[in-house]
Amino acid sequence: MRPEDRAVPALAFIFCETRPHPTTTPTEWTGEARLLLDPPRDLLDALHAADLHDLGHPDDLSVQVSAETLFEDGQITGRTTLNAADLATLTAHLPDPHHARLLAWAAFAYAFERQGNEARFIMWFVE
Repeated sequence: MRPEDRAVPALAFIFCETRPHPTTTPTEWTGEARLLLDPPRDLLDALHAADLHDLGHPDDLSVQVSAETLFEDGQITGRTTLNAADLATLTAHLPDPHHARLLAWAAFAYAFERQGNEARFIMWFVE
């Protein structure tokens, strides 16, 4: 689909979730931060260009993210889940003014990973 044929999202929701690396007992994810990227169309187009769009959300979302999606009044589209390494791929498809922001997001996630945690980015759009 051509970028100009996609619906223009009104909002982009981006959450970073973390949890301790699971051992034998699964641990729950925790919402660490809500991140912003404006305009949301830039993120949507970059996700499509990087072939990282519509990857879906896992079943084990944090309580914070689950609540956000449950109480959203608008039409949720473009659900995807990325890790810090995916942000490098995504950055190449975003306009230059967004590069520092994505590098900061990756550094945030890597800081948690260096402390023995897993980190992921849960994203979706509202039309």
